[in-house]
Amino acid sequence: MAVSEQLKALVEQMPDPDERGMYTENIDKEKIDKAIAAIHAGGRDNVRGLIEMLGEPGSDQDVKPHYALHVLANHTVIARDENGRRALCEVLAEALSGKASPYIKGFLCQTLQWFGRRESVAALGKLLADGDLCDPAAMALVAIKDGAAEPLRAALPAATGRCRVTILHSLAALADAGAAEAFKQGLQDDDREVRLAAGAGLARLGDAGAIEPLLKAADADPGWERIQAAKHCLVLAEKLAAAGKQAEARRIYQHLRDTRRDAAEAYLREAADKALTSV
Repeated sequence: MAVSEQLKALVEQMPDPDERGMYTENIDKEKIDKAIAAIHAGGRDNVRGLIEMLGEPGSDQDVKPHYALHVLANHTVIARDENGRRALCEVLAEALSGKASPYIKGFLCQTLQWFGRRESVAALGKLLADGDLCDPAAMALVAIKDGAAEPLRAALPAATGRCRVTILHSLAALADAGAAEAFKQGLQDDDREVRLAAGAGLARLGDAGAIEPLLKAADADPGWERIQAAKHCLVLAEKLAAAGKQAEARRIYQHLRDTRRDAAEAYLREAADKALTSV
């Protein structure tokens, strides 16, 4: 779509950046608020126009539309205009399937991370297989929460490398019980980072069925994986104890106490021993 001259003039009212690229020049709040309100009144077409005006990072043409789009999204929240917020986010979500660069789509994901809700979930889920956009899309989904687990779970079987790790960490952050089996399978993966992400997810579920798989993972050879896997066991033990499952929590603490005999792991032995006095 062609960007209207009126929108261009309104965007020009945004502040000028200084030589560092920071918005510290020509700040006139009243003028900015008036321009943003006028952009908001233009509805979806103005949001589409702002997206079309976005440029590449560091370019002069990116600064003001970038600023305007963020302030516009914030305006819908401050004004408690739920219809306006939803309409803006729907337009951003539509643009994620367009021809914009990864930089611009990443910025749109970031905006949805702050302002999006369930209306944005499906579009974000389609980016999870994209190596350039998986991270910002997953972060937005985790922030939105509502309905986010489904597209993450759906994307996991085909995901590889960094995307697979990111998706597992995101499901762990959501403490998604529906991913329990995927977490258990991930503990057997050849990729250490996948194993660690899967362990973190299992620990956060607080499921007693994860005790044996996590204890086995925690008996890895000395090194980073052994340290992190032991932390996952402690997280699970705390969750089990908080849920009234003292016997299960004691099983974990006793294992860590009895297997951490090296001087370098004395802190774990002592922590487990202390925890046993309170469960």
